[in-house]
Amino acid sequence: SFQSFSIGSNVWLSKWSGANLTDANGTSDTAERDKYLGVYGALGLGQVLSVICASLSVQIGTLRSSAVMFREALDNTLRGPMSLFDTVPIGRILSRFGADIDTMDNRLPMSLMQWLSCLFRVIATLVVISYSTPVFISVTIPTGLLYYFIQRFYVATSRQLKRLESVSRSPIYSHFSESVT
Repeated sequence: SFQSFSIGSNVWLSKWSGANLTDANGTSDTAERDKYLGVYGALGLGQVLSVICASLSVQIGTLRSSAVMFREALDNTLRGPMSLFDTVPIGRILSRFGADIDTMDNRLPMSLMQWLSCLFRVIATLVVISYSTPVFISVTIPTGLLYYFIQRFYVATSRQLKRLESVSRSPIYSHFSESVT
């Protein structure tokens, strides 16, 4: 919704700049100016409120999911065999929990907000361009489908190459770790 308020502000500003706000005797019409200013201010306030709501929603959602993940991980760890606590140091278990919680509480919300912001900017840009230049749609849809199929092929190939790379490096890592210990 932030992008819709942003686009609305830009459209309203262009309408305001194109409006003739002087009356017949050359004085400015303050009522008309105040109307344009009020709508522009309301659109700006809408932008601020939508950013606040989106940020709070993402933060609350990720904190709740972090708490659920922590509870499930703790339950699974405590229900594990006692030999786990004999073989794995407590410090390593605590470190793992800390790293996971740090990712869920700090890194994930920021990444999610950036991704959502970028997604809505792209959608808003496509809508504005499609509205102003309808021919753009006839080029965008086939190009998007082509990129989709290329991406599906690329992801599968990339996974296979990474597997092959890790398999080929595995003997080197094994030899290195055996040499060190």
